[in-house]
Amino acid sequence: MRNFCLSFIFFMLFLYTSSGQVTYNLDFEGEAQLFTDKESPFWMHTNYRGRLDEKTHFSGLLSYKANIDFDGERSAEFGLGGLYKDGYDDGFKLDEAYFAYTSPKFGIVLGKKQRKDLFQNLSASNENILWSLNASPLPGIRFFTRDPLFLKGDHGIGVMFSLEEYIMDDDRFIDETRLHHKSGHIVYRSKNNFQISLGGQHFVQWAGYSEEFGELPGSFEDYTRIFTGMASENDVADGQEVNALGNQIGSYELKIKTKIRDVDFQFLYNHIFEDASGMKGGNLPDGRYAVYFEDNRDTFWGSSWLKAFMYEFYYTKNQSRRRVSSEVDGADNYFNNNLYRSGWTYRNQILGVPFILLNEDTRFRIGTNILTIHHLGLKGKAFEEFPYRFLLSYRKNYGMKGTFFSETREVISTLLELELINTDYILKAQIGADIKSYDNSNFGIGLNFSKTIF
Repeated sequence: MRNFCLSFIFFMLFLYTSSGQVTYNLDFEGEAQLFTDKESPFWMHTNYRGRLDEKTHFSGLLSYKANIDFDGERSAEFGLGGLYKDGYDDGFKLDEAYFAYTSPKFGIVLGKKQRKDLFQNLSASNENILWSLNASPLPGIRFFTRDPLFLKGDHGIGVMFSLEEYIMDDDRFIDETRLHHKSGHIVYRSKNNFQISLGGQHFVQWAGYSEEFGELPGSFEDYTRIFTGMASENDVADGQEVNALGNQIGSYELKIKTKIRDVDFQFLYNHIFEDASGMKGGNLPDGRYAVYFEDNRDTFWGSSWLKAFMYEFYYTKNQSRRRVSSEVDGADNYFNNNLYRSGWTYRNQILGVPFILLNEDTRFRIGTNILTIHHLGLKGKAFEEFPYRFLLSYRKNYGMKGTFFSETREVISTLLELELINTDYILKAQIGADIKSYDNSNFGIGLNFSKTIF
């Protein structure tokens, strides 16, 4: 299958090279950091697309892209990227290897491709509370709509959807775990650019090999069951998959977008669920609540200091524990699973909102998932000359199911990134800190260098 995909990629590139305009890019990016503790401050390693971890002092990325523009509306792209980093998992890594084709309405991706940053790297979870930019991308296939499909024209009632299948090829408790993902949204867009969408995302970790139970269900019939959220007809792993086949998690989404005088405004809500109780709202008000604006004018209120703003509030304290029946069927345990014990992670990094943390001692399984967070992101230009990005998060960590902390752990995490030079290369300086109520505070500094070679 892998050889077929590679052959298909090179065949498509050869086929279209002579029929479209081709552009090439080779880019280098390097990161160097120093910090006062054994691990770097939170925002100096989080949401770096798997390119940094908590102990990384240095990383270097070389990426190549070839884009073929057919007619201004359709294009194909081949991307390949290699990474070196030190830290918990040091050495050379594959960052990207993909073929992508896009038309005005649809897109398809084959391989391992980094996902798009939707909020100028100001959000903690980007697309969804379950699908952030924290970990490296998974290899697989993705089919999606790029813009709503309206019944008529470019406004009114429309739909958006995606279907994705991946292989989790890292070192996991269940080897060769597969990941299924789909999303669907109903969209209303007015003639004056007001848009509201309502829908959801559905993820399932399934199949694979267990040292204890052997091959787990992975047939086409099993796929139809995980696709529809059904349980298996047979006993799986001594009854560890009772509610549904595989590790199923999902999110309801509400998104409101509008534009006023070239300023984009968005409101986002993500509900999270792991079983029927969460789907019925038994874990409310758990989820993500966010507002975002982006100013596309030369100045905002006469100043360039503030060009983009994001505020997010995350709450995961309920986890269905407040239901009367939770004493019988138990509470949720976000991003953990009894059978797929590596949980909602890839290469020992959280796939969803990164405020949910790995176990501090083993970096295996989730160690903190009951929390409340206020998160702020700002972007602009200081003194009309230096672009900056500022992140500030205040979080209260309470522990997790069955192991609450004796005292609530409060943490303030900050990052200030300032662009110093932007000529034939870009140089940025970074200052980060974690101020903790339960431990020594941690400080760090960093430099980020990037250059387009051609």
